[in-house]
Amino acid sequence: MKISIYDVASLAGVSISTVSRVLNGKGYVSSQTEKKVKDAMVKLNFTPNVIAQNLANSETKLIGLCFPSLLNSTEAPSNTYVLEFMKGVNRVLIQRGYHLLLINEINDIKQISSDHCTPQYYSFIKQKRIDGLILGSTPVLCSSFLELLNHKMPMVYIGEKLFHDIGLNVYAQYKQYSRDVLEYFYNRNHRHIAVLSMGEEEMESLIREFKIEKHDEKLKVEHFNCPRNMDSYLNLLKTIFTQKNKPAGLFVEDISKVQQTINFLNNIDLEVPNDVSIITTEHFFQDGEQCYPAVTSVYVPAYQMAVEATTLLFEYLQGNQDFYQEVIIDSQIVERESVKTLTLLP
Repeated sequence: MKISIYDVASLAGVSISTVSRVLNGKGYVSSQTEKKVKDAMVKLNFTPNVIAQNLANSETKLIGLCFPSLLNSTEAPSNTYVLEFMKGVNRVLIQRGYHLLLINEINDIKQISSDHCTPQYYSFIKQKRIDGLILGSTPVLCSSFLELLNHKMPMVYIGEKLFHDIGLNVYAQYKQYSRDVLEYFYNRNHRHIAVLSMGEEEMESLIREFKIEKHDEKLKVEHFNCPRNMDSYLNLLKTIFTQKNKPAGLFVEDISKVQQTINFLNNIDLEVPNDVSIITTEHFFQDGEQCYPAVTSVYVPAYQMAVEATTLLFEYLQGNQDFYQEVIIDSQIVERESVKTLTLLP
């Protein structure tokens, strides 16, 4: 038979509200009465319902985590960024006595951005089913997201600051490190570079700016939207490398596709780095060394990003931080064996 708060109150000879005050540590209860309640709990082997206690205190002890661009949650286990980010969030939550709630996004990005549906995280934070929210990737701009910002809800997002005077965010300087990759290729005399990334508009803009700055007629930088599906990805590689004028430099943002890229190139008699140089992005330090040959990478520390984001969220929850703060994360290029310096032809 399940023991309830009513049984404890009956045995201790006190009201239910008195037992509740003892459990929640709120309101005055004499030391004698408190002892009677606790003795009754021990005698009945009563275990308080932690969830009920948290609700009574207007807390859930849950922090929601959502990756807006990761629509299919089954991809998460193979995504190094997601795994490292979750580890970083969990580290802070454990220290604070909180738990992680992973919120899957099942709606289409276009439907969310056009306000035909709301993102999954919206109802969780509006209905106070979580104490705070972390968006682990760049948020989809929509009225629901803007509403949470304007109401200064406890939320931190990853990505460049969207509004200068409101919001909490952590930014790993995507534009800067992507430009650093192009500069790295250029300094090693690569004039035909292919970029395979997910951020279409942002990358296109960055490439345009880079080409204008260099003002080099020989420079050719092509951008391709990287498919999630491996078969589609391999078909894209086939299209790129069966053309007469092949790129000699390849920036593959998704490190999980790099070894398959190297294998594909080997199968068509192209060798890394003698024929094609490759750079990728790694979120777990030295991950690029797992490829053969080891791949030069931009190290973007997802774990550190998560720790900073979660810490920032708790600072706001505790009233120690105004709803305006951007934390900047630095990245670095880790040189390995996959980039060759070319000889420029006159």
